Amino acid sequence: MVTKIHRDALRSEVASLRAMMARAGDRDPLGSLSIQKRLASLEAEIAAIEGQQQNLANVALVFDGDPVRGSSAIEADFAGKALQDYQELIAKHVAAEGGHLAERGRLPDQIHQQARMNVTALVHGSFGFVLEEDTADQLGMFETPAQKAVRSVTDLLQEVAAVDGHQFEAKLDDLDIRIFQTLKRFIGTLHRARSTLRVAEEQRELKLDTSSVERAFDRVSQVDVEEGDEVVEGELLGLVPVQRRFDFRRTDNGEILQGRVSANLSADYLERIEQAGLIAGGQWRATIRTKSVRHPDGRHTSVSRTLVDLVAL
Repeated sequence: MVTKIHRDALRSEVASLRAMMARAGDRDPLGSLSIQKRLASLEAEIAAIEGQQQNLANVALVFDGDPVRGSSAIEADFAGKALQDYQELIAKHVAAEGGHLAERGRLPDQIHQQARMNVTALVHGSFGFVLEEDTADQLGMFETPAQKAVRSVTDLLQEVAAVDGHQFEAKLDDLDIRIFQTLKRFIGTLHRARSTLRVAEEQRELKLDTSSVERAFDRVSQVDVEEGDEVVEGELLGLVPVQRRFDFRRTDNGEILQGRVSANLSADYLERIEQAGLIAGGQWRATIRTKSVRHPDGRHTSVSRTLVDLVAL
């Protein structure tokens, strides 16, 4: 598997060799021949890489700052924590995408298997690790859950560290609380160690310098997320499983609750509609998850609801 760091290194070496050939001219024919052979080998390697279709997760995490000793060593305690936090972010994104991220408890074994990453190489220049999906010896035709998760985690890191925090704030209401907690721990690990980070996927690279890590830490530290489930009885006014929206009137006080429908419930409801002609209306016992988010600006708190279970009375 190849990351952008490796691609850029190959292209940089090609550029250096071409410059050397231009300077040498006809003065060193033997040296020029050696350079030409090396250049041909590099260009063939780049062509082979460009022709590859990678449908498996592959990413490089490169650290610098206080935990790194030149290009030859990194503090084991820091590296272990950082890699564990990142792996957990991948696993929870895989679980959330598949509708299997419960409010608490251990993730299913299937999720751990889909999300498992292996350290397959080291990156020098600072000190980093190349991570590849555990099934890297298998050729897949379609993008894997872990590959999608790697892209989502990079997006999340970019948003939380951006100068303009609007994208991150807009995502908070829909961001699963367990993903946020792991993100907060990962950023905290970087911040406490005074480490910077480069994240290199196959085609793109994200750089979090000291200012970016500081900004991300301040942002997640100012966010307070609370989440809890409540079982209520009432009338189901409407449920749109495709758009994953619901409206529910409580029996006890007449309040109308609105929000999203969990992925699992949406799929179950669609199946019941097809099999039994189930429609909205009637009396139900609903489990509704309410999430309260205090935003980094400190000026407002948002509340969102998710319908996670529905039982006919």
